[in-house]
Amino acid sequence: MGEELVNVILNGKKIRVLNGERLVEIIRRFEPSFPSPCYHGALTETGHCEMCFVGARRKAEDPFTVIFSCTATAKEGMEINTGYEPAVASRNKLIALCSLHHPADCAKCDKVGSCFLQKFAVQSKLPRFSRIVCGKLEGVEYVDIGSGVIFDKQKCIGCQRCVRFCRDILGEEVLGFLLGKGGFNTIELYPGKTLESNYAMNLVDLCQGGALISKNRIYQPSAWNLAKTMSISAESSVGVNTYVLHEKNKVFRIIPRENEHVNGTWMPDSARMEHEFGNGRERLLRITQNGRRLPLKSAISQILKSALSNKLFVVCSGNMSLEDQFVLRRFLDIVVSAVFLLKKTRTGDGFLISDDATPNFNGLILASIASDENIVDDLSALEEAVNSKECKKILAINEDIFAHGLSEDMLKSVDIFYIGTEMNATAMAAKIAIPAATFFEYTGTFINRDWRLQKFYRAVNPPNINILPMWCLFSLMTNSYIGSKSDDLTRIDKVWEEMVNSLPQLANVNFLDFDPSGVVLKFR
Repeated sequence: MGEELVNVILNGKKIRVLNGERLVEIIRRFEPSFPSPCYHGALTETGHCEMCFVGARRKAEDPFTVIFSCTATAKEGMEINTGYEPAVASRNKLIALCSLHHPADCAKCDKVGSCFLQKFAVQSKLPRFSRIVCGKLEGVEYVDIGSGVIFDKQKCIGCQRCVRFCRDILGEEVLGFLLGKGGFNTIELYPGKTLESNYAMNLVDLCQGGALISKNRIYQPSAWNLAKTMSISAESSVGVNTYVLHEKNKVFRIIPRENEHVNGTWMPDSARMEHEFGNGRERLLRITQNGRRLPLKSAISQILKSALSNKLFVVCSGNMSLEDQFVLRRFLDIVVSAVFLLKKTRTGDGFLISDDATPNFNGLILASIASDENIVDDLSALEEAVNSKECKKILAINEDIFAHGLSEDMLKSVDIFYIGTEMNATAMAAKIAIPAATFFEYTGTFINRDWRLQKFYRAVNPPNINILPMWCLFSLMTNSYIGSKSDDLTRIDKVWEEMVNSLPQLANVNFLDFDPSGVVLKFR
């Protein structure tokens, strides 16, 4: 498709669109609820569901003809009419037929609230008939097709999105489409194959009728009952855009949010579980000193008292927000300290999981905590400082230093302080441990691998009032250290204001009216 603009007429209104653009994409901009269940902009088009019929003609004197809007493209002078009576009649009959073959169990379906049939059966003004008499099909069982995805054959409407996703995105023919008797079409696994992919849950998102179900979503609240908050995945430096679905201060699921510059409409399955503490991960909930509870003011005072008497060795990584890193830099500027960074690398998948396992390492560079990207992913330099008796105080920020080469025997004579979200080995061994909010519990920004600044929003509140964002904790520590509140950064708007004034790369960024797709920073 070229960048040339052409004139078309949509429902009597003259508009300019890209030459060769799919008609369904044009129509959706003006009619978001236009039925096109088989079409997806990132997948090959097929036109087999036949529910996107419209009337179209090339010249004013020509009669309208019924065409598929998902396969037809815009040409100069084309006229499109979504209300063309034969096209509307065909759409309604096809939706009615699809509904008749669909089980009437909306009250307990996992797709309720985001189902194609629910949406369009109402909007297309179908005849008032009851589907309850249809009931469920006999002898149909749930089929586990792999990677936590279950197939309910009786709900398949034959959109084939799942088949095309496996072929177009995963690059493997895993699922095939079978034509059944009496219109009961279905999908099947190819012989000897199962669905094995870290992107399998995208099939559940793509499914238009609830035929593909996630094991993790069964018996969860429906989409109708869940609030939706924009966020960013912290799994890697890709910065996948997400929605956090939550209710009553609890996150239930994470789904992809479209951003053509970053992740398109997809996300890895592993990123969908970021809100869960389990499999050895436990949340740090209380401020403690040697295992006993401690007020926040006393905990900060104890850390600062140690910092006054000895050099403070600080361990951090790119898993903090840019706001955390900016205020931490202010703290490090006034405290005698040495910084040790963990880049946390691993083998990416070449798609939406990068080699950098942190969401914001570029933020460390922008905040002048890291000098460049070539950081050694270990703590050997800190180990040398411990062995030489130079290091006596360590502040670990959301990092488990015991998982990176240091041992308990080595650190017997070292006072460890910990600020973070997890109750890991470092938190348990720390003289003082201070819990911090997760990125679901405050608003902030990450800079992804392409230097795109992206904003995430608070979806839920922390479990208790003692848990604060790290940038707020660092600000309190700075104020306590200098004995003044003249540079108070305990409010996020003040942090953003100071960031814009201090960092030239953010001079034109409006954090209060932020572009959902992000802002590319001109850093280099």
